[in-house]
Amino acid sequence: RDVFKAGVESIGEQCALSACADTVEDAKKAAKEIGFPVLVRAAFALGGLGSGFASNEEELDVLLERAFANSSQVIIDECLKGWKELEYEVMRDSKDNCLVVCNME
Repeated sequence: RDVFKAGVESIGEQCALSACADTVEDAKKAAKEIGFPVLVRAAFALGGLGSGFASNEEELDVLLERAFANSSQVIIDECLKGWKELEYEVMRDSKDNCLVVCNME
């Protein structure tokens, strides 16, 4: 995450605010720093497993309980509802030839 963020920022772009937390206390602190609403995700879970949006501390508490039940770490992300996400699958060989296999919305 940090390497990706540094690469994006090196070309003058910004990344959404995000933080990883190993405790409920750290997760609550991160959510307050980022600002509600936030996306709460269980780390190492590829979505699901307690993920969801929290608009306030009460909703955050519920999501943190679910997320920490499935993972020892949670990710708190800035809410980007309303934005469009485009994801590209790219294959690269040892000679640095690249091929875009597909893109997803």
